[in-house]
Amino acid sequence: MIIAMHAPVPGAVASSNGLFLATLTYLTAPGIGLFFILSGALLLPVQEETSVFLRKRLGKVVWPTVFWTLFYLLAEYWMNGEQLTLRKFASIPFSTQGHGILWFMYTLIGLYLLAPIISRWLERASKKEVGFYLTLGAIAMCYPILTLFLEIDESVTGVLYYFSGYLFYFLLGYFLRKYPESVKWSWLIPLFIISLLAPIICEQAEVQVDFYSLFWYLSIFVVIQCVFWYKLVTQFGERVFKGEREQRFFEQFSNLSFGIYLVHIFIMRYLLWRSGILDGIGNYYLQTFLSFAITAVASFVVIWAISFVPKSQYVIGYSRKRL
Repeated sequence: MIIAMHAPVPGAVASSNGLFLATLTYLTAPGIGLFFILSGALLLPVQEETSVFLRKRLGKVVWPTVFWTLFYLLAEYWMNGEQLTLRKFASIPFSTQGHGILWFMYTLIGLYLLAPIISRWLERASKKEVGFYLTLGAIAMCYPILTLFLEIDESVTGVLYYFSGYLFYFLLGYFLRKYPESVKWSWLIPLFIISLLAPIICEQAEVQVDFYSLFWYLSIFVVIQCVFWYKLVTQFGERVFKGEREQRFFEQFSNLSFGIYLVHIFIMRYLLWRSGILDGIGNYYLQTFLSFAITAVASFVVIWAISFVPKSQYVIGYSRKRL
């Protein structure tokens, strides 16, 4: 989803395909929320001692973040002429440097730091208690809608400020794994359809809304899409992809996913787009598909090769024995 979101080549042709770009962006927006949902489903509640958990989890994220930050800083210097300043290097522990794609890693690190804290509560919390706090988070995700009718304080002093954000997705993942029966297709499918139609309705009705907030990562409509895809894959995925070869592929892809995410922007925007290979393709849909397909395959191959290099866990969060 994330590679597809980034695949459209900018330019004059892109500006004349606004509907296609908006649709592609909206349908792939659940990619971020899904990753945080999966992280919460697999990690919560944390059973290990805090020091053990943080050493294991942060080790897989912090070092790759540092490596790719330095990588993109150098790439920007050599290829775009960006200056390397002491301020940028000193800011690395606190904010994304080098390329905006790394924001995700900082958010994930923050959630890992919180995981042991909320785990102590989850070990004792009932389904009703977890559901209550998820409801508060869902209301906060509705703020872009509620601001059309009410005066909402979305700042740090707001009553639901600390119940929104990506922690909501993290906790939602735990809930969906532990209580899968709580999500019924009978109401999830209609909500999913509404979430798909909502941008069209707003556009046709000429409702003045902030599309970026109403239909983006921290939006109730994207949350609904995330829950739909999670339930669809967890309920039917194993039945559809039940072959041993398919399962091995998905396991391998999962192990390499961090690295694929981190390298895909470089392969796509620094190499592929600059090579001119896509420039002669007149069909914008085909151009976008090729941008996606070439980037996805090349990223997989590059990270697969890196995984054989000693100490590759410090680069892509994963390492294995050489063949």
